[in-house]
Amino acid sequence: MIKVGKVVAVDEKTCRCRVQLEDNDGVVTYWLPIIVNKSQKDKFYWLPDIGEEVLCAFLEHGIEQGFVLGAIYNEKDTVPVVSKDKYHIRFEDGTTIEYDRKSHKLSINCVGDVEIVAQGNIKIVGTRIDLNP
Repeated sequence: MIKVGKVVAVDEKTCRCRVQLEDNDGVVTYWLPIIVNKSQKDKFYWLPDIGEEVLCAFLEHGIEQGFVLGAIYNEKDTVPVVSKDKYHIRFEDGTTIEYDRKSHKLSINCVGDVEIVAQGNIKIVGTRIDLNP
């Protein structure tokens, strides 16, 4: 069973959330695990915001056991870019990370500080490096 709902609570320690299902008389689910890209050797961490619309999948027993598959765009929360060639992340403060595979350009626009920590060497190579554009 697939349902759309809005996040009403998040558990930062276990990467789970509770979702209100409007088409089920506003009932709130149990704590649902959020599907992530990796969880064993490599780790991926993402939590939806309170009020964010998400797509949920439930096992055959009803809404007692299910998973949050991901957030979905809607009329209120629209797509940030329109291009099949872009991988784009925009954070609430305006910081963006974007890769355009057509132009082969990686762009990072950070509103705050940037910290790079390496256990080894850092190598920057380019045909031209502008330190003060």
